[in-house]
Amino acid sequence: MGKKSGEGQSGGVNIVGTVGSVGGDIVGGHKIVGRLPAGALDDALRPLIEAIGAASAEARAAAETSLATLRTEAAQGSGARDGVIARSLDAIVGLVPGAASAVVSAFAKPILANIAGPVTSFVLDRLRGG
Repeated sequence: MGKKSGEGQSGGVNIVGTVGSVGGDIVGGHKIVGRLPAGALDDALRPLIEAIGAASAEARAAAETSLATLRTEAAQGSGARDGVIARSLDAIVGLVPGAASAVVSAFAKPILANIAGPVTSFVLDRLRGG
């Protein structure tokens, strides 16, 4: 027997009425399965790309290497390794401190927010000052 109205919530989705077996996932937003589309990923990373582009030549070269690692890993979508993403973000902000707000802005977009695991979330919280 399923839950009655107001008895439960799953994944941020408000469950109203009787819910039996749904036979799959209940998703309250974008569900990322498999690889991310390259164009969508580039659009989400645009603030970060621009922040790195404004850095000094020395910092920019190293930050672009970390950005390439981030882009490659993030493209894996649901298969992305959280630690690799977090280390890439940490490296970029260490090289280009002005990129912190761009990182937070990029990961506020659903396409990246949905692949941020606990380690990446920790880095983002620290960048937000939390």
